[in-house]
Amino acid sequence: MYILVLSPAKKLKKDKTEYSAEIKSALTDEHREVKLVETFSPLLGFELGRAVKQKPDLIVIPEDLKGEKDFRSKFAFIISRNERKVQNIPDAKEKIDVARTLNDIKTNARYLIGKLRKQEVKKEPREEKYVSYNRKKTRVFKLDFDGKTVYAFSCAGVKTAVIPRDMSSEEIKALPKLVYQTFKENEENYPDGYSLSERKLKVTTFTERHIPRKSDGKDEIIRKSVKLLAMCVFAVAGVMFIYNMFVMPAKQQALQSEIRTIFYENENGSSSHNSKKAKAVNWKKLKKINSDIKGWIRVNDTKIDYPVLQSKSDDRYKQFYLNHNYLKQFTPRGFGAIFIDYRSKKGMNSKNIILHGHHMEDGSMFGDLMKYGRYSGNLGFYKKSPVVKLSTPKGGTKTYKIISVFKSNVNPAQGEYFDFYCSKFKSKAQFMNYVYNLRIRSLFNCPVNVNEKDQLVTLVTCSYEFNGFRTVVVARKCRKNESAEVDTSSAELNKNPVWPQCYYSRFRATRPTVLTFRKALKKGLIKWYDGSAKFKGSEQLPTSIKETTQPTTATESPSQTKATKPTAPPIKYYKIKITRYNKHGKKMVSKKKVKEGTVIKVPKVSDFTKRGYKYTFKKWKVKGFKNRKYLSRKYTKIKVYGNIRMSAKYKKTKIKVKVKPKKPTPKPTKPTQPAEKPTVPEKSDDSEE
Repeated sequence: MYILVLSPAKKLKKDKTEYSAEIKSALTDEHREVKLVETFSPLLGFELGRAVKQKPDLIVIPEDLKGEKDFRSKFAFIISRNERKVQNIPDAKEKIDVARTLNDIKTNARYLIGKLRKQEVKKEPREEKYVSYNRKKTRVFKLDFDGKTVYAFSCAGVKTAVIPRDMSSEEIKALPKLVYQTFKENEENYPDGYSLSERKLKVTTFTERHIPRKSDGKDEIIRKSVKLLAMCVFAVAGVMFIYNMFVMPAKQQALQSEIRTIFYENENGSSSHNSKKAKAVNWKKLKKINSDIKGWIRVNDTKIDYPVLQSKSDDRYKQFYLNHNYLKQFTPRGFGAIFIDYRSKKGMNSKNIILHGHHMEDGSMFGDLMKYGRYSGNLGFYKKSPVVKLSTPKGGTKTYKIISVFKSNVNPAQGEYFDFYCSKFKSKAQFMNYVYNLRIRSLFNCPVNVNEKDQLVTLVTCSYEFNGFRTVVVARKCRKNESAEVDTSSAELNKNPVWPQCYYSRFRATRPTVLTFRKALKKGLIKWYDGSAKFKGSEQLPTSIKETTQPTTATESPSQTKATKPTAPPIKYYKIKITRYNKHGKKMVSKKKVKEGTVIKVPKVSDFTKRGYKYTFKKWKVKGFKNRKYLSRKYTKIKVYGNIRMSAKYKKTKIKVKVKPKKPTPKPTKPTQPAEKPTVPEKSDDSEE
């Protein structure tokens, strides 16, 4: 006989070794194997479940109980939970019949619609089916040991006894025999310690289980409705997930493959994938598809092989191809196009061509730029792809050699902000200081020289090392008679690149000192410059943000800033026209010119009546205010950023006027005539006698 003793302690640190040893020694016999398990009282149910899996002949639990009520409070839940493990409940779900299920759905829908319309809908009675089974309920036996109560019951088919802690060793020795004898005596009425009660289960169809019915109660209808709603939401979410993760990328990939086929075909229709001549590319056909196509970009060992677009309507508030493809179709979830930043106004002829592309998880668009590195550079990938190729209709295919790969913060609220969105430079000194700031931030020390005559291309995509980060790859144009290949054997990782301030705040590192280009050149820290260095002008870094309250990056020394003061940006004036309607018609309220950024007050507009109608002011119709057509009547102030035309809009309602009845005017009397003889009226049925 295998006996397992569970000895629960009220406190984890309380030692029960002596008492447990007494129980073990009392139960130990030649024919008995006793195992002792000490546990914590709140974990008794969990430990009992583990003990049942070992399938012992008897489980003994010493526990101080104050009566039957205390036993129920501690063991009722444990017993009911273990009852479920021994129930043999049959399947009462009818197999799905599609035709019948659809018919039930239609019937239930008619019933619900009729209930909403307060109409009676008759249903044909359906024959109900039931499945019977015997439900097992645990029987707890009370055993008396000289005034001490022992509770014996079956726990998931295993005989269990809860004994008081003050039982003597002789009583404990007699316990197994008494428990087995009790179960044997009650075998006829309580087989295996369970009472059997016959239960019936109604066989239900799919519609009965999930769709509200007439016979259902209010709570059941709510439960089924919530269940159906959850199923619908889950289905819609699944469809959207499949569409966004598989269908949409497949569509975009098909579109890109179509335009690639056109790009790599010449005017005769033959393939020119390996041709280096721009005349072989069918630019005419590309321009017919979209006149905004300005070029083509390629990077080896990446998925970057796309047309470059630029919209004339782009400004600081919106950029069209951020969420539109090259066919000008709206593309949600980040599928757009590679487009030129609005600051590069000269397009592909800008000093710094800034290109944007989304960071897609599958590596499309500019997602593969992350292969160059995240927190540290991937030198192996840089050696594979050290150049960027740009093709234009007039200039042909040009090679741009990568000079910097860095991470930048575009949120000034997070500290130091390096503005790399610059395509114009006032002087050669400013340009070279900008290039110097690119190089000291690079994850690599690229073996490519730069001077003031070079043209740059900047590839920008979102990066998630920190909030509001960007991964930026900058390359300079290959010079005339220069080899298009880069000797990457001397390339190495930058041991201490300059990161934004939030990087040093998180990792508690020390930010290196940032000099200017002239100072670094004098100290011999620059080995990549091959120009004449004979240029004058301020090294103040350019900025693309008009309203800046703090310096963008390291600037020149105080002595230099005093000598050359930065020029203030030109002040812009805009026209403001505000009109409203009154009793006499349209009226001009204000017409003036104001400075950019000026806050103007919107005049108060009163309601009025005119020709039997009441005009109630509703809203302002606006043109030129952040591309909005209407403003609510609550607007009292407007900040000016462009030409604005405002006119008041009214709600017209007819006034119901109560008309007073007019008094009847007396008719003119006719002149009197001589009296005639009175005539006697004839008698009729209605006349009185």
